Amino acid sequence: MARCFLMKSILAMFSRFVLAIFSRFMLMMFVCVNVFCYANIASAEEKILIAVNQFVSHVALDKANSGLKKALTDRGILPDRARMIFGNSQGNITNSVQISKHHASLEPAFMVSIGTPSAQTGLKAKSGKTILGFLAVTDPAAANLEQKQVIGVTDNPPIRELIDITLQVFPELKTVGVISNAGEVNSQKVIENLEKILAGHNIALKKAVITNPSDIKAAMNKLAGSVDLIYIPQDNSVVSALSHIARLSNSLNIPLIANDPTLSASGVMIALGANYFSSGMQLGNMIADLIEGKGVRQNIQGSDKKELKINHKIAKMLGVSVPKNIKEGDK
Repeated sequence: MARCFLMKSILAMFSRFVLAIFSRFMLMMFVCVNVFCYANIASAEEKILIAVNQFVSHVALDKANSGLKKALTDRGILPDRARMIFGNSQGNITNSVQISKHHASLEPAFMVSIGTPSAQTGLKAKSGKTILGFLAVTDPAAANLEQKQVIGVTDNPPIRELIDITLQVFPELKTVGVISNAGEVNSQKVIENLEKILAGHNIALKKAVITNPSDIKAAMNKLAGSVDLIYIPQDNSVVSALSHIARLSNSLNIPLIANDPTLSASGVMIALGANYFSSGMQLGNMIADLIEGKGVRQNIQGSDKKELKINHKIAKMLGVSVPKNIKEGDK
């Protein structure tokens, strides 16, 4: 009887021991599984952040942004390894400052600025290990962008080549007009170079300065009757108002030339310059190389491709004959 009672007691104690061990094992399994799941969620969320600030919407900058996304997607960076956030400053420097500050506060791996004003606000806002990438910047040195932790693709315009082509179409060219925003470093440097190149051909340059797109009509009236054609610089304020400029120039019978081939479809007769989609691809590949640990051959690079566009419809409308030896396409 006593032995039977003892055996029951031992069995009961053993059962409680086994139950306790099993319960603890299940608890540990639960904790491990949940920690593993949490770790997976965290790693899935911890993608590289790329923050883009585009200064204004117009064809050239939009194409640069599209090229950037295309390269990062083709390289498998987006959407698997990185995520991208986007801000548009709507051509307003105050907006650009706010967007750049917000992006910097997120401590992204890369801040990408499309347009010189956004590049300057991005440079001022960024900190730590964030790398600033830029597109559609004509003169990185003048914009103070030649610094560590800065990479980019410049759209430095082939002004001399454009003028050489223009002189084949307008051999009697005497005076060129230009409209620009004095606040844009991009356009002022370009105009300085343009003036020097024109002077070498004994061609005068007449300037009209604006502070915002609403000044365009007054600027056009200033140039009307005193210029043979108008040069459109890589000036975001001017380019964003190009449709208005083109309407006025057509009514005044004044051709437009530019160093931005994307402007041909908007009324520019002769355009030679960087292919902005290709420039965007170029920067996207630079960023992908850095993410993959390959490094880049040069932090600031010139655009790999130039393109010539002739708007024959505008030429015909203005009674201009374009020599057959001038061929459109990549240069």
